[in-house]
Amino acid sequence: MASGTVESSSQGSNPEQQQQQQQGISRSKLVQRLLATSANLPAFINDLLTTQAVVVAGTEAAGFLLEKAEGGFGLKPIAHIRPDQSDSETRQAALNAFTEIIKPCIQQNKDGAIEVGASGGDIEPQFCLVTLLRNEGEVVAASAVITRCRDVERAQQRLMSMQLVAGYFDLFTLRRSVDQSRSIAQSHQHVLQLATSVATAEGFNSASMNLCNELATRTGATRVSLGWLKGTRVRVKALSHTEQFDKRQELIVQIERAMEECLDQEEIVHHDGSLGEDGTSGGTQNVTREAQALSRAQGGNTVISLPLRRQSEIVGVLTLEFSPGTKLGPQAATGLAVAADLLAPQLYDRYQNDRWLITKTGISIRETAKLAIGPKHMLAKTVIVLLAGLTVFLCLYSPMYRVAGKFTLVPTERRRLAPLWEGQIAEVLFDVTKNTAVTEGQPLVRLDTRDLKKELAEVELKALQADAERQLALDSRDQEGRTKSAEAEQARLKAEEARVQADRLRWKIENSTIKAPFAGQILQGDLKDRVGSLVKAGEPLIEVGRLDKLRGELKVHERDIQDVRQGQKGMLRTSAQPGDKYPFTIDNVIAMANPIEGQNKFVIHASLDSPSAQWYPGQEGEARIDVRPEPLIWQWTHRLIEFVRLKVWI
Repeated sequence: MASGTVESSSQGSNPEQQQQQQQGISRSKLVQRLLATSANLPAFINDLLTTQAVVVAGTEAAGFLLEKAEGGFGLKPIAHIRPDQSDSETRQAALNAFTEIIKPCIQQNKDGAIEVGASGGDIEPQFCLVTLLRNEGEVVAASAVITRCRDVERAQQRLMSMQLVAGYFDLFTLRRSVDQSRSIAQSHQHVLQLATSVATAEGFNSASMNLCNELATRTGATRVSLGWLKGTRVRVKALSHTEQFDKRQELIVQIERAMEECLDQEEIVHHDGSLGEDGTSGGTQNVTREAQALSRAQGGNTVISLPLRRQSEIVGVLTLEFSPGTKLGPQAATGLAVAADLLAPQLYDRYQNDRWLITKTGISIRETAKLAIGPKHMLAKTVIVLLAGLTVFLCLYSPMYRVAGKFTLVPTERRRLAPLWEGQIAEVLFDVTKNTAVTEGQPLVRLDTRDLKKELAEVELKALQADAERQLALDSRDQEGRTKSAEAEQARLKAEEARVQADRLRWKIENSTIKAPFAGQILQGDLKDRVGSLVKAGEPLIEVGRLDKLRGELKVHERDIQDVRQGQKGMLRTSAQPGDKYPFTIDNVIAMANPIEGQNKFVIHASLDSPSAQWYPGQEGEARIDVRPEPLIWQWTHRLIEFVRLKVWI
């Protein structure tokens, strides 16, 4: 690196001239220049670097901005002060050397005085003094100055002088922060005042006019136009300082075209009235054809169009025109964009409230339909539609309401057989375990008739003896020659009594066998173990029923009996054949509850419309009685409602 004293600019001729210039510039003037520098960061760092180089009698200096990069950071050179007329390659090599020296200081986050050239003879060694420039504790830039010192201690002293000068960087960042805060506060004040002008107006047209006038006053615009979206076109609704205007005049048409250009691109369109060397317009890089046409028609005005958004939907466009030569900085454009975003919802509400009631109703229906049919919140809307459909289905769908109950198959005709007189069972003529079906008149049980026959023989003998006595009485006469009629009559009566008794014994003997009264099946009466036992007259021994005539005996809970009527239809399923359903008809309801299985139940008799050949008396199953069609939701909830009404008496 070259030796010598650095001057305040990058141009220099020889060391003597540099020494004279350095003596001519006082440090106070450098400080004043540093304090009065612009807000441009590269220019400030260049002035700061020059001041540091002068303070420490530097021979070469360089300033860098810190840039974040993948895997670390990078250094971007923004100032390089070198007193000789070296070529670009030499300067680039010097900047690379500065970069290698500065990087370790940034990594260690501290300033440093680094020896870069050994001393020889009377020449003092060279040191690179590095200072890190910080903003809010973070390193954002670095400055490095090459100087000659007799030792490291002297280099550290000069480094302290550089650090004192570097303190002005904090002042610079503080000033920039204050300027930005002032600009933001002023922008917020403008926005609040604009919002006030809109809020205090009565109606949309008045609010639009107030906004245009206030914007023109505060921004210095020559004209401010507000356009509102109507269908697919933008129509001018208000002009600053103009209450009445013809919507068909050429100026209004040009403004609407510029607004539609902004609407189509959905972003800010800015044209400053100038054309660059490549033919493009100054301002934003998007399409500005209509904005250029409006600018040329008005003598080169600066035109900026801002979209007015309500949520994500553009509802209008705000166009501002400034006198030729007016340059809008990025902060001014940003402030206008913020104001437009904040004021658009208020204008939209005013526009909606000013409409006719019938128009509001139609728009409300349309927006509700969009919300219901649109792609947003599809999962929630699907769930809501399904729930609504399910509710409607439950309320409108009315299947048959049925009362359930258990049933038992019983014969329609059954008879219990008992002996007519007391006696012993002599023989059982059927086997209930093998053949329970019987035919009409089939003998089933025979009683012992031996004693009856013996008694019958005795009675018949008595009758014969009585007949003989009567005949003898009729044939004999008394002493007076008269027949013995009294004795004959007495003998006749004894004979008649004996014959009556004999007839009774014969009837008993003839009816000593119990027979089936009709063809059917033995339901009860396993008497094999009772042969020889004594049975009483009228004691039921056997129960016989018809297999071809069965009926259902239903048991219905008392809470459902009020819904059951004679003649109602239903279906039943037996436990043996749960997959088959059979229809039945209710014949009668026995109006007396019976305690069955711990509950009060009513017995209902039902005739079977199509009985099965596989049915047997005593089979059980489930029955459903058709009552009436009722909504499905009522069928699911009526028991709970009735329970609650019963408990709380409502």
